[in-house]
Amino acid sequence: MVINVSYDLETLASIVIEAAKTASQWLRDVQGNQYFTEFVKWSEEDVTRRFDVETENIILEVFRREHVNALFVSEEFGYKRFSEEPEYIVVIDPLDGSNNFTANIPYATVSIAVAKYSKKATLRDIIVGVVSEIFREKIYYAIKGYGVFENGKNLAKPKNIGSPFIFGYLNYEPYDVFKELEKELGAFKLRSLGSASLDIVHVAKSVAGIFLDLRSKLRNVDVAAALLILNEAGGKAKSYHLNLYDVPITNVEKIYSIAAFSKDWGIKYEAIIDNIVMKTLVRRES
Repeated sequence: MVINVSYDLETLASIVIEAAKTASQWLRDVQGNQYFTEFVKWSEEDVTRRFDVETENIILEVFRREHVNALFVSEEFGYKRFSEEPEYIVVIDPLDGSNNFTANIPYATVSIAVAKYSKKATLRDIIVGVVSEIFREKIYYAIKGYGVFENGKNLAKPKNIGSPFIFGYLNYEPYDVFKELEKELGAFKLRSLGSASLDIVHVAKSVAGIFLDLRSKLRNVDVAAALLILNEAGGKAKSYHLNLYDVPITNVEKIYSIAAFSKDWGIKYEAIIDNIVMKTLVRRES
């Protein structure tokens, strides 16, 4: 039986945080257990390991226990619902950075976002976003219109980090892009760490100035929660192929390009990045 329960934003956020914490703790407990790293599904673009499936089930159980009547959209199972008239949409990436997690590289997250249900719901409709670091027990979350928090406190920006990082993921002509960036920006620190949600959180914190992914691999589930965190921190994001915030969230959808800019350093160089990226995409497609 489905019980329809409406929640205020703070209560809803607490449920999402609990789901992310529970899933993250389970992943810490099984980290290194070879049984959970076994492949259970293959596709041309991705693989599913046993820990992906188990983590999704743990998250679903928390929402089921709290009687959250929702359409669930996930990287692994696509979508499922508890009833024909859901009240919410819950967008789940059970483990962003699965290769890092498998290799015991401490850079991976559980990512969950929530929107009010609508058949036309998009990324702009996300009202709660939670990104939980698995290895460091850090929880980043945002409530639309109320700001962004780290472990329950207002998000703090680091001091004296020098020139900010750029997170870059490019399949084609990467050296051309980086050479153009160096001409315009001077020396910069480039990183590709393997977890888009955590990268974008670091842009929100201004640890990194820019996140740029042109691989045509990211999906809405990868970034839904992190984008709300970025927006609430005053940052900005876009796609070079479509209006990013018009991407639907009622199913898994691909995002062919995405750039995120920190509130200070990143946004200052947005026009330069736009120009370089557009020239690269034109060359690639010509």
